[in-house]
Amino acid sequence: MTKPEAQTGSAPGLVYFHIPLPEFASFDSTNFTGVKQEGISLPSINSGFFTTMLEAGDTKAVFIGHDHVNDICGKIPSLLCWGFGYHAYGQAGWDRRARVVLATLEKTETKGWGTVKSIRTWKRLDDEHLTTIDPQVLWTKSSAGKLLSIIFLSVDHLKD
Repeated sequence: MTKPEAQTGSAPGLVYFHIPLPEFASFDSTNFTGVKQEGISLPSINSGFFTTMLEAGDTKAVFIGHDHVNDICGKIPSLLCWGFGYHAYGQAGWDRRARVVLATLEKTETKGWGTVKSIRTWKRLDDEHLTTIDPQVLWTKSSAGKLLSIIFLSVDHLKD
């Protein structure tokens, strides 16, 4: 087995944290995929962290939690997503779910693994078929340099 090739240039970054940033308030029904069932719990002070991620240029997706009956993913101007976990409070009649994030690597000429080719996400429902919903491409190498995704990661949902 050969070692993976070293990443040349910046590797696409994925950021995970709990409390939504003030910029997440920009989500409305026109710029996200998923379900928004409660308000966004925002901090009272804007730390500038979102701007810092944009300026760094290598962050491709941001995943947050906290508001557990939201599982949305949209662009504001980047891709931000909610809903990552599986437990905590939920809503009666709404299937528990978990977000899957997949980074695909390029294959090299020597059949080894190269640099990151794409980053995708979807949600898997806790139903008898483990149904997949809301597939999205967060980043591809051809879109390099753009911050694409904010993912609201509260997929901590309980069945009634």
